[in-house]
Amino acid sequence: MKRKKVKSPWALAGFSIYIIGFAILLAGSAPEWLETVSKIMIVIGVILLIIAGIDLKKRKKSVQA
Repeated sequence: MKRKKVKSPWALAGFSIYIIGFAILLAGSAPEWLETVSKIMIVIGVILLIIAGIDLKKRKKSVQA
């Protein structure tokens, strides 16, 4: 059984950045600057996931047309 390729590199990058940022935030004993960096990583990950959703929606419309 073949695995499907990831359709959007935005989703792959966004999800991994989000997960790493969230893991750092949950570590608890991180210094304050690292918590700030992890919050920024979470925001960047969410933005990339939104871009991936918009990109996927555009691709579906172009395939249907």
